[in-house]
Amino acid sequence: MFAERRRKRSNFAGLALQYWLNTIATQKGVFGLVVADSAGLLVASSLKGPVAEELAAIAPLLDRAGGQHTVESQLSKVPIMIHKVVIDRSELYVCAIGEGVRSDESVRLACGGVKRILTTH
Repeated sequence: MFAERRRKRSNFAGLALQYWLNTIATQKGVFGLVVADSAGLLVASSLKGPVAEELAAIAPLLDRAGGQHTVESQLSKVPIMIHKVVIDRSELYVCAIGEGVRSDESVRLACGGVKRILTTH
């Protein structure tokens, strides 16, 4: 018999993405994960509020400049890792906010789940 690992599930792609991003962010200890479209619009996020929308807005621009960045805020420098995912000729950007190796690993895991969720829903 197959043992289900997921605690939360949804038949709705947007909610499934949110659950997936929340799980990865928690497991990998990153501040958050965001999925944006090529226009910089928020698709899904583990973050709430304007931070998620702001990151989504700059994700395509940051990806064009290379996948790893450090954004300076008033309090500290915040590392951001971005990977582009292409699904049915649509470009999506998966962004992780967090420390170096953890954010790289978390964004790679998140990309796999984003592809799986969006191609099966």
